[in-house]
Amino acid sequence: MGYSSLVSKFGDVRNQYNIMAIVGNGFDIQVLSNLGSTVDTRYESFYYYLKYRKFRSDNRILQKMEQLHHSGATNWSDIEGAIGVILDHDNVPAVDVAKDLKEVQREFSSFLDQVATPDLLANLGDQSVANDWTITSFTNFLGDVVDPGEYRKMILPTRLNIGDLFNFQFVNFNYTTLLDDYLYLDQIQFDPHPYQQSDRNINFRPNPRGHSTGKERQGFHMVSYLVSDVVHPHGVQYTPRSLLFGIDSAEGPALKLTKPYWAQNEVKYGDLFADTDLFIIFGCSLGETDGWWWRAIAKTLVEQNNSELMIYWRRSQGENELTDKDVRHRFAAVAGSQAGLEAVLIDKVRVVIYDDTAERAWLNTSQSTAPRWLKN
Repeated sequence: MGYSSLVSKFGDVRNQYNIMAIVGNGFDIQVLSNLGSTVDTRYESFYYYLKYRKFRSDNRILQKMEQLHHSGATNWSDIEGAIGVILDHDNVPAVDVAKDLKEVQREFSSFLDQVATPDLLANLGDQSVANDWTITSFTNFLGDVVDPGEYRKMILPTRLNIGDLFNFQFVNFNYTTLLDDYLYLDQIQFDPHPYQQSDRNINFRPNPRGHSTGKERQGFHMVSYLVSDVVHPHGVQYTPRSLLFGIDSAEGPALKLTKPYWAQNEVKYGDLFADTDLFIIFGCSLGETDGWWWRAIAKTLVEQNNSELMIYWRRSQGENELTDKDVRHRFAAVAGSQAGLEAVLIDKVRVVIYDDTAERAWLNTSQSTAPRWLKN
């Protein structure tokens, strides 16, 4: 199922631009940290939760996590990584792994209920409204590209005009609804029909930093249209049996342990990629278990002239020398050996490397780091 054309739903749309934003656990971790939560949604936290709960010790997934932990593996707490190790090296039948996974699934839902509580969701909503986080993300995110040379390479800003429609499709890899809460277009930040003579509803800024390489000046805004939707391909917290853990692609009995199979990725999302003008990846570790998505994006970048990608990468401790090239290389590694990919990485992939002190418009949850360009 592809994007719907929304042009006829409004009075004076010039062009529709489809933006697919894939958001991973890094967003939830950021929210919980910025709002002062003492717990987070890392798999490591879940592991200790299982130990505290005295979860069944003969569960193969828990056993594998413990083995990896004791061996010093850096990704020991990755549930999906543990599943892959069990299948590839321990020769455990897939049907037995699936039974143990069901138990983990149920416990993870209970764990999330204690992390993403109604009070925390309400607090996030209040902060989003007070600081205009939601509408800032939608209308100023191009300002996150700091380097003028990198901004000049972008395709989307050169195509935009007054009266365009921005159609955001969020793919929320998280099981919580923290992102959904953050993105909700409330009555204070957003009016769907603010003008008497026009049904355009946002002021989009194509060059928030005022790069000299841009077509428009810094203060210029385009009166435009905004539509947004969120999907949870891997399940959602309040439906415990929907939570998907698994590997990427496989054949035979292991097929039933793959996320693309149960999420019906090809049926539900496969037709979106060719019509996506801009992909945004945020809060994702670019792991192999979500390779279906990375391969589909890479294929689109190679085949579609106007498609491009923004990758937001949070710099961890010890990564001070991390470069755009490093992040592009990581994406290429998980996207597979696709002909022509290396040639488009420089031209069509923009990388935003940030840390907790960086100014950022996109999905920001820190009032203290509000971008200075918002005041201009």
